[in-house]
Amino acid sequence: MRVDKTSGIHTGIGQGRAVLLLKSKLFLDLLAASALVAVVSFATYPVWAQAAGAGQQVQRISFNIAAQPLSKALVQYSNNTGVQLFYDANIVRGKNSTGAKGSLTRSEALKSILSGSGLSYRIRSNTVTISAQQAGVAGAVAADGSLLLDTITLQGAVAGDTSGSVVVENTRGATKTNTPLIEVPQSVSVVSRKQIETQNAQSVTEILRYVPGVTIETYGPDPKGYDWILMRGFNAQSTSSYQDGLRQLSNSYTFFRTDPYELDSIEVLRGPVSSLYGQSDAGGLVNRVTKKPQAEAFHEASLEYGSYNRKQLGVDLTGPVNEDKTLLYRMIGVVRKSDTQFEYSNGDEVKDDRYMFAPSLTWAPDADTSLTVSGLLLRDDSGGSVLPATISNLYPNSPNILVGDPDFNRSVQKQGSIGYEFEHHLNDTWTLKQNLRYGQVSFLLDNVLALGLGPTGITRQARRFDENMSGFVVDNQAVAEFENGNIAHEALLGLDYSYSNSDVTQYRDPAPSLNPFNPSYGIPIAVPTTLTQSYRQKYNQTGVYAQDQIKFNDSWIVTLGGRYDWLNLDNHNRLDDSDTDQNIGKFSGRAGITYVTPWGIAPYVSYSESFVPNLGTDNSGNTFDPSEGRQWEAGVKYRPKEFDGLFTMAWFDIVKSNVVSYSYIDGLQATGEVHSRGLELEGKVNLSYGWDFIGSYTYTHTEITEDAAAYIGKQSTMVPEHQASAWLNYTFNSGALEGLSLGSGVRYVGSSYGDKANTVKVDGRTLVDAGVSYKYKDMTFQLNATNLFDKKYFTTCEDTVSCYEGDRRSVIGRVKVSF
Repeated sequence: MRVDKTSGIHTGIGQGRAVLLLKSKLFLDLLAASALVAVVSFATYPVWAQAAGAGQQVQRISFNIAAQPLSKALVQYSNNTGVQLFYDANIVRGKNSTGAKGSLTRSEALKSILSGSGLSYRIRSNTVTISAQQAGVAGAVAADGSLLLDTITLQGAVAGDTSGSVVVENTRGATKTNTPLIEVPQSVSVVSRKQIETQNAQSVTEILRYVPGVTIETYGPDPKGYDWILMRGFNAQSTSSYQDGLRQLSNSYTFFRTDPYELDSIEVLRGPVSSLYGQSDAGGLVNRVTKKPQAEAFHEASLEYGSYNRKQLGVDLTGPVNEDKTLLYRMIGVVRKSDTQFEYSNGDEVKDDRYMFAPSLTWAPDADTSLTVSGLLLRDDSGGSVLPATISNLYPNSPNILVGDPDFNRSVQKQGSIGYEFEHHLNDTWTLKQNLRYGQVSFLLDNVLALGLGPTGITRQARRFDENMSGFVVDNQAVAEFENGNIAHEALLGLDYSYSNSDVTQYRDPAPSLNPFNPSYGIPIAVPTTLTQSYRQKYNQTGVYAQDQIKFNDSWIVTLGGRYDWLNLDNHNRLDDSDTDQNIGKFSGRAGITYVTPWGIAPYVSYSESFVPNLGTDNSGNTFDPSEGRQWEAGVKYRPKEFDGLFTMAWFDIVKSNVVSYSYIDGLQATGEVHSRGLELEGKVNLSYGWDFIGSYTYTHTEITEDAAAYIGKQSTMVPEHQASAWLNYTFNSGALEGLSLGSGVRYVGSSYGDKANTVKVDGRTLVDAGVSYKYKDMTFQLNATNLFDKKYFTTCEDTVSCYEGDRRSVIGRVKVSF
């Protein structure tokens, strides 16, 4: 969520989206879903309304807002309270605030912040409107219902903007409501826009480099643009990829992609989350939060040049369309022409080009209603898959070479999407939201891979992957906030629906062998025509969920949630004209309790569940039950009052059952089980005198507890037991060096195993990053380096031949101009 600091229109508008109905079946499904939400909402309204009226208890919140410019103080107030602010930027410009500290109500805190400003406020439900002081006697009630104070009047409340601090106080992804992080009984990390900009992260995986519990780069830098991510030892690439609260659908090699320049922040939810989101792996999910239109005109052009001939232009334009600022726009674009660290021995480079355009439009006619429509067009052109041939064990005098061919290997992805977020406050209790997106993606990959080593060199195979997918996701929510005595509720009812239609065709044929001592590229390689896979798959998922966040005496918070999913997977195999129909019904639950002390320490304990469908059949043709994850987590969070910081510690224990395993005798079987347990530490500090600090440590022990006898007791592949990271940045805010910023970070990733039998061990590595920037008026000059000392390492090895090289040193210069 985000506060617009010019008009004060809060433009981080919740989880709603509009639906584009293209097929009658889709329309009927959506109509039924919406009707069910309406029936449940209005059926329960009298009970909740009665509870709300039984006794209103004013909630107190811990504030630590220092004296500072009024506009910045209002942003911090938004972060603390999670409300929506509306104000004209002209009335706060040039004003200072004395801040607000202590355990205060929202009204008391806002009164302190606005004291002496000559402004007034009105609070209504989850919205605050600030306006110029009206004439009248202090304490009198104006005609519009606003309260006239000594120098202030009020009307609503707000959420946060992540561009000002590495510390983010609230999350939407963890609960689908705007909730302070210390009140969530789960490990949640939020990477802010400030951190993304400071480190100049070039991909989603780079953004996650300093997050605990997350393992990235599992297959090295991938020119195809995939986000290879493991969380707590489990896959987080496919079913755990989200954007603006909606799942990014995927199938086979087809995944929707996100450019980091369009992101405001990333929320990392660690541990099972199926009670809110449906199918998702046991490690958690990654929610990419995009930038939204702002009421304050802002224009930025960014030009980059760096290692591997990387050239990128980014443009970000936002502002009001009309004079009263009820209509806002944003246009974000990226053009990149680049090579990569991979180079053939003949000098040909592996390219990594991108074209991206993301327009959006927000309509906010009043404080209660907002609609944001957004779109995305993206095209990636790259050199396809690259796999160096690590054959030194067999050929000691040979180099590491690329086994593909520059004239054949290529990857082209085209994707487009359109959606919307809608939110409407019905009254002081009820808020309705809808979040929707429709998208299409096409993916073409031509690739030459190594099959093995022989007396004449490397045996190779040419492959083609030709895939298309369309998908639709909608999430309907009804939120009720009410109080009864000293008990406050934030109840959520939701119904979501997702649909995808995928078409996959794959081919393979032999390719000429490659001499590792004298590789010859450019030999004609025919496009393969031998079909190995050809199928059409349709996927439908409908989920109904409920959640209640119950707060007792402003200290105890009980979070209860449950969800039931209906899934259907219809697969038609064109090779043998066979059909497989899989229907799944699954309940997932969550329960947690948090105690928030007056001094900002919040211990918690929770239990949560997850599930992921298992595709395929056993030897008898039977489909599999889904894999199920169950987690216990206990931890403590600390939000100090003396400075802007957040510290967390979590212990977790996850068991994932019904894991599909394979044996030569029995084929595929869903009888495996993996146990993952560990400890995560994270600290983030943003100090007013220029220091930013980010630190984390992760201990993850995975163990295969059920499988073939040879694998029981072994560790999961690609999961290091130990990881640690730290980033420190200092900005000069005064003196001759004002505007200069210096930062450096270190990342440690421990050793792991590349194969299931734990016979191939991959060494750990320690990497250093650095950055320097200088801001002068409206220009920023920036230089960032990753893997500063150019350490060579492998991220994983599937065997003694197939190893994946890690990121080499990359230095990127950047010039930004704001106008």
